[in-house]
Amino acid sequence: MKINKIKHSRVSKIKNEIQRIDWKIIERLVRLLYYGSKLKKTHISTKCNLSYDKCCRYLDWMEIMDLITKEKNDDGYEVVLLTERGSVLYNKKFRDMKKELAY
Repeated sequence: MKINKIKHSRVSKIKNEIQRIDWKIIERLVRLLYYGSKLKKTHISTKCNLSYDKCCRYLDWMEIMDLITKEKNDDGYEVVLLTERGSVLYNKKFRDMKKELAY
């Protein structure tokens, strides 16, 4: 009798992927990066009140969607910048959302 073994790499891969995008989290990240450029991932996670792992998953997704870029600063740390597409998203979606809620 053979026992089927579960591959751990596939299970861990499923855990690290975002299952559903929370647009409120995306809004917080984009808003923070719009006003504060060149931030480290740890600063982003604390200012957005996210766990570091969850923040990194969302930042990876945002990088794939070309909303942010990651660069090395002078000290050798990885910093996150909002791209032109990310700025357009903020200006078209998130800035207008605040105006609509004010009325």
